Amino acid sequence: MKQLLLLTLLFMITTAGLTIDFGQDKAGDTWRIVNDGVMGGLSKSEIQLTNNSIQFTGAVSLENNGGFASMRTLIIKGALSACKIMTIRYKSNSTDRTFGLSLKNSQQYYIPYYKHTFSPKTTEWETLTVNLSDFKHYRISEVIGNDMPITALEDIYNMAVIISDKKAGDFNIEIDYIKFE
Repeated sequence: MKQLLLLTLLFMITTAGLTIDFGQDKAGDTWRIVNDGVMGGLSKSEIQLTNNSIQFTGAVSLENNGGFASMRTLIIKGALSACKIMTIRYKSNSTDRTFGLSLKNSQQYYIPYYKHTFSPKTTEWETLTVNLSDFKHYRISEVIGNDMPITALEDIYNMAVIISDKKAGDFNIEIDYIKFE
């Protein structure tokens, strides 16, 4: 119950959706790092909340069956059920990398989830808006289906920003907000 109250206070939840504003609302306190070290990998990452954003930085290693770094949070189950689009405002110097925003109804890595991938086109601020129905169905970083059914949003309670593009090396992404409407 305490976790639910904290999530409600940190995220702007309305009947129209969910806004995670890292700058204005300082909504980064519930995010945590999960890297491939949970499976023996050697990738490293960290998050830092700034005055206007959250910075997710690190280095992906492909050694020891590694290959991903992520920052994750829990959201209130059902908070996305009325949503149709996701908007993320971000910037990154990693224009040769691919990031993903994943939505899950489980914390187990082997349970299928939904993800949209994107690659920064510039080092300046970008705003990306995507239909939630365009998120793809994944299992362990492999696409297993197209087009997320909107009914799946009723069960989502776990969200992650992840880099798992099968490339070793440094990465960074700075996020102002993630909005679901």
